Amino acid sequence: MGWKLPARAATACAIAAGLAGSMWTIARAATPSGGTLSPSSATLTWDGFPGPAASPEGETTCLDGTTCDVYTFRVAAGDYTGKRVRFRISWQTSVNDYDVYVHQGTVSGPEVGRSGNGAPGTFEENTFDLNQVVVPGVNDTYTVHVVYWTVGPLDPYKGQVSLEAIPPSPTRTATFVKGPKTGIKFSRSRPLYATGAGQDVEPSARVDFKGNAYAGGIRGLTGGNDIWRFDLNPNSPTFDPYLTAAAITFDLDGRAHNPSYKGQPDAINPNDGSELGGDGGGDLDLAVGFKPPAGAAPDSDPLLAASSLVAANVSSQRSSDRAENYDRNPAGNTTVPVDDRQWQEFLGGDAVYLGYREFTGLQATSKYYINRSDDGGLTYGPALVAAVGGNVTGNIDVDQRDGTVYFCHQGDGTDGNKQVRVAVGHPLSLAVPPAVYTTRVAATGAGNIATLFPVCKVASDGTVYVAYSDAGHAIYIAHSTNQGATWSLPVRVSDMSPGSAAMMPWIETGARPGSLAIAWYGADVADNEGNVPGNTTAANWKVYFAETLTATASSPTILQTVASDHFNHGADISTAGFVVGGPNRNLADFFQIAIDPMGFAFIAFTDDSQDFSGHSWATHQVAGPSLNTGRTEKIKMKEPAATVDTSQPEVMDWRHDARLAGNPPTEPDADTPVDVVSIDFGCATGAAGPAITATLGASGLDTMPPEGIWRMNFATNPTKPGLSDRADQWFISAETDASGTPAYWYGTAARNRDGTLTYTKRGPADAGRFDLVNRSVSVRVGIDKLNALQTRGAIVDGTQVMGTRGSASATVSVPGVASASAASDATRGGRSFTVGQGCSIY
Repeated sequence: MGWKLPARAATACAIAAGLAGSMWTIARAATPSGGTLSPSSATLTWDGFPGPAASPEGETTCLDGTTCDVYTFRVAAGDYTGKRVRFRISWQTSVNDYDVYVHQGTVSGPEVGRSGNGAPGTFEENTFDLNQVVVPGVNDTYTVHVVYWTVGPLDPYKGQVSLEAIPPSPTRTATFVKGPKTGIKFSRSRPLYATGAGQDVEPSARVDFKGNAYAGGIRGLTGGNDIWRFDLNPNSPTFDPYLTAAAITFDLDGRAHNPSYKGQPDAINPNDGSELGGDGGGDLDLAVGFKPPAGAAPDSDPLLAASSLVAANVSSQRSSDRAENYDRNPAGNTTVPVDDRQWQEFLGGDAVYLGYREFTGLQATSKYYINRSDDGGLTYGPALVAAVGGNVTGNIDVDQRDGTVYFCHQGDGTDGNKQVRVAVGHPLSLAVPPAVYTTRVAATGAGNIATLFPVCKVASDGTVYVAYSDAGHAIYIAHSTNQGATWSLPVRVSDMSPGSAAMMPWIETGARPGSLAIAWYGADVADNEGNVPGNTTAANWKVYFAETLTATASSPTILQTVASDHFNHGADISTAGFVVGGPNRNLADFFQIAIDPMGFAFIAFTDDSQDFSGHSWATHQVAGPSLNTGRTEKIKMKEPAATVDTSQPEVMDWRHDARLAGNPPTEPDADTPVDVVSIDFGCATGAAGPAITATLGASGLDTMPPEGIWRMNFATNPTKPGLSDRADQWFISAETDASGTPAYWYGTAARNRDGTLTYTKRGPADAGRFDLVNRSVSVRVGIDKLNALQTRGAIVDGTQVMGTRGSASATVSVPGVASASAASDATRGGRSFTVGQGCSIY
């Protein structure tokens, strides 16, 4: 993941080793050590000390006077509106690598600017805006911190700071720092699990002021929604910055321990585990209170509100105990008969605004509605039309200072769907909703901005931001400092190779003015199959992340990295909605980020890299500049090592999660022949040569129903690590005919354009048998048969077999539930194994 610099890393290690015993560990300093910048002395210069020196971890671990240098300057009192500071360091040898940071106050103060491009190069340069009145002792002091990333001897840098006017410009251009130079790090990406979920997509993410972090995903209409909770309170004894609560464990009977999972808030019958589905599942949004609810103790947890979409309604839910229990309102109290893509946000501790679109009519007459709840999102008052005309619906946000409501959406077809529009409503007081909304155009893209939802967020200082993907090519932001009356020029905040794709942005603000976190799905053209550009079936996607402390600056500094630790998708991403046979919808339409009490990002995203369909995953930022303080922070504890119980089968699944067909389906608490609990993969050797084996265990496989299928999937030699859809995909299976006679097969699998899988039988397997005593079925296929069909590389000793998973289906009878019903079960992706290690003998 990210940017790999092996040569530079090796140089850094060598220099660092040399420093350990060097006389140059004596502290040195910039000459002079400081100065005063004023209109009459508009340029200051200084000289740094020579190397060798190395601080390959950047500013957080450097030692002043040894591996980093300090220059402090003051700005003379006065009005610097329309002015900015340019800072620059330069040196002679291009293989040397200096970085420069500027902090307000001391080196421990908030960061206001940075430049760190890496070698080769002979300078670093950037600007930060003053654009204000400077008051002595308040905002007049700045510290330049120069880091010797990897610097050899006899090449000291020269430094310079100068005043200049902020130029009038038809465009804004950001400065980017990428990869390791950002100092940003994330936890391992964690899959999230929910009993009986065939998919969990479009994940919402929220973190309240106490550090309760929530992720939520949708199963689809009538399937309901799922919620997970994590503790991101750094003062809590159960602080979980690495999201270890996501780790699920199974016993050999298929009973799971899944600590982060908090059930379905919209469950139709929450006390009956056999009844799947919820009053919705088509869309989900979450919101958390900004203070405890009225009448609660000051240290109480804030409310959690949720909403769930059925095409004819939006149901609503509320929790006062951190998603342990839910109050449910199936009616939802929205008064619009057919609605789509609802969003919600709290005002204070009790009021919740719900925004959505009427799902009827033409774009020109499409209506956008807002309802207000005063009981924490359980019931809602009447709907008010906030805007007319437009296409896809962006989110809603509320200024906590005065209650101003912002509801963004895409402009209609008359402008080519290029406009980001924001409906703005000003209430008479915090106690009542706005009576009138005014629509403003926040930004206009060069192309269609529906890739996919435009996003709007209001910061604690009242600055309003919008983000959008311009035709799927890049992510842009714009801002307003006067409640949406006027907007800044847009600025591009993603920096990817030409021909790359950047889609589905989400943003969140921090407590520090000008701070903003941005995440998006990105497919760099260099990562795509055949280097094919754009959002095509050749695209390979990761979760990209950027943050800035200077979002409103004339030239913002953007720190960009990759948040996911693997590719999360290998195909195109649909923006076409529910088109039969259309583009791949496994990632659905959006994902979200939130900011925790430390000012770090919590990201919930969708991933189908080793699953049959998309499922929610999460990751958490553990190092980097805090969006709350502006200072670089780091989680002190180390991430626990991954624990793998190699005594268990590669794939484990819930007992009694097989589904009987219905709308919604039911999940009987009973053993059935298709209720998969485990799949044990491996290799075997014998007279016919090496083979792949798999044994599928099912809770009720003591009988063989007719017309059943028990299929075990795996993949080999992906072109991109961990991405099953870029590998040779295989299956071995057992099937019964109408009379119950079994047959055993092997074959290939391929992802279809719409995200489903097609299975092609290639021939009979070498061996197979049902063991009705141990309730399992085993199949073996020779590796030579697979190698005759491979397109990605031969399977040999040492080949890692990944993408392990499986499914089963048949018509079954469940006493007291169904006499003859179609039933099925599918597992999540399991762990990999290596050919040639621990092979059995056949």
